[in-house]
Amino acid sequence: MLVSGFLVLTGQTFALAEEVSDKQISAFTTNLTRQDHTGTVHELAPNSRKAARVFIFMTGECPVAKSYFPVLNELYAKWGKNQESIQLLGIWADATQSPQQVANYAKEYDIAFPILLDRDASLGQALQPTNIPEAFVLNHAGKVVYRGRIDDRFLQLGRSKPEATEKTLERAVESVTSGLELAVPYQEPIGCFYELPPAPSPGAAKLTFNKDIAPILNANCVVCHRDGEVGPFPLTSYMDAAKRARQIARVVDLKLMPPWKAAQTHGEFEGQRTLTEHEIETLKAWAKTDRVEGAPQDLPPQPTFASDWHLGTPDMVLEMEADFEVPAGGPDIFQNFVIPFDIPEDKLVATVEFKPGDASVVHHSILYLDNSGKARQRDAKTPEPGYSTFGGPGFTPSGSIGGWSPGKTPRPLPDGLGRKMGKNDDLVMQIHYHPSGKATKDRSKVGIYFVDKPKNEAFAVWTSSFDLDIPPGEANYIVKATYKLPTDLTMLSCIPHMHLLGQEMTVTAKLPDGSSKQLIHVPQWDFNWQDEYMYSDPFTLPAGTVVTVEARYDNSSDNPANPSSPPERVTFGEQTTDEMLYCFFLVSVDNPKLVPAVAGDALTHEAIRRAAFRLKGGR
Repeated sequence: MLVSGFLVLTGQTFALAEEVSDKQISAFTTNLTRQDHTGTVHELAPNSRKAARVFIFMTGECPVAKSYFPVLNELYAKWGKNQESIQLLGIWADATQSPQQVANYAKEYDIAFPILLDRDASLGQALQPTNIPEAFVLNHAGKVVYRGRIDDRFLQLGRSKPEATEKTLERAVESVTSGLELAVPYQEPIGCFYELPPAPSPGAAKLTFNKDIAPILNANCVVCHRDGEVGPFPLTSYMDAAKRARQIARVVDLKLMPPWKAAQTHGEFEGQRTLTEHEIETLKAWAKTDRVEGAPQDLPPQPTFASDWHLGTPDMVLEMEADFEVPAGGPDIFQNFVIPFDIPEDKLVATVEFKPGDASVVHHSILYLDNSGKARQRDAKTPEPGYSTFGGPGFTPSGSIGGWSPGKTPRPLPDGLGRKMGKNDDLVMQIHYHPSGKATKDRSKVGIYFVDKPKNEAFAVWTSSFDLDIPPGEANYIVKATYKLPTDLTMLSCIPHMHLLGQEMTVTAKLPDGSSKQLIHVPQWDFNWQDEYMYSDPFTLPAGTVVTVEARYDNSSDNPANPSSPPERVTFGEQTTDEMLYCFFLVSVDNPKLVPAVAGDALTHEAIRRAAFRLKGGR
């Protein structure tokens, strides 16, 4: 069957074809962030853990679209306002209307679901609707599996049935969530024409803060750059941005901001903080103008953020036992705080939410578990709260329950999975402090959410190399490490780790059938921006897959992060002047009985590598 007017993606451009086949088409090729009419920021990625995502193009002027507001409200309530499995988002198709006008429409018509503001028509360009209203259903892989009418009430413009006899959109979503292929992926929408507004280039358009710049900053930057958060200055007002316009343009052009080090690889990571090239060019172009503020009615609402816990009251809250004094200046500090806890039995942790005590100095945190008592021993030897290390926590962790970096939103693991938190463990909260120029105190805490209906444990496997011997002056030192999967593993996340000489890391899986899959690529490693990269669409690698990590180091004087001047020989170790090569993977197996054996396999490989390292005279 041929469908007229379907979407075709050609590289990074979008074109409307006269006739194309029913082959599923990707809706997005990159991650986008957009505000809705209330100010809430929504992340739109090519992949999603949601079984279905529904986008409805609408306006407040088209009579057909307005008549469907109650229908869509009912679907939103039926599918669940928390949108765990099915997400419903409206897209306001009239780019000429201000955010306040859209908010007024939503209030007037009691619209319950979020309406995305498509001020630059980028969502319209991506999906290319023909009519208002028009529905698009995406599966978890980001493929458009249905587009068209909401139901059959309107089959001709100007004439309608008293009631719909076919709930077209609802049936399409039911098929997608059940894993069934739609027999009819397209049903002609009836309504008003979708009008794509003219889109001049950023250089040719008269750019204003309110219309063009604020939406970018609100959706991508304000989460950190607001009062009380880790960003060194706010970006919530016109003057905040106007007086820093050139610097903003500079850091986004260099890809230093937003802080996200993994390359854009098929949009595979959750919460990916990246700007599109159009957004970058818009920021650069505005910085070169007289930086006009614009009409007040064009200003979008301020983003809304949870005042307390994002996911509601945690099952358990653990807090540092005392304030830690952070000096005004000096080098960055990696402090490990031992926090005992009491639970009657082992638990599975679905997710955590970390709350910095003083966000102005807390750079990131990793939450380790220790059942050996070694962290307590190290803590007892220091007069201040916790103890200091560089890189790792100074012991072999029995596990981890996650971590936090600026802008990270807590997301539960899927399908009843959770990280094990043993009843005999201690929590070791490692915090990276970055002195801000003002002496302060920090007492951070973490909210822990246990899995309601636990099904299986998520655990870590990894590969590493201790065979590092980097000569002074060597600018392109390459090291590889491999790990062969002992059984089928579902990959949930990836954590690369190097020290200050690290420059680049590429992780590739070679499957038994000879095919390859890139798991992550960090083209510009920065020790100060470490993160856990969660796969938005977890995938399974078969037994026998060989995971290869290739890392590049620069021990020359041209490396601005080199801790030694002049450069010195560097080998594996825990200190600032040492180096490391690790890549950790959070994984799961179908059979819970295999968890101890598979986790033990990773530990055995680690022990063998460490023993070989010591035989060579390593520490």
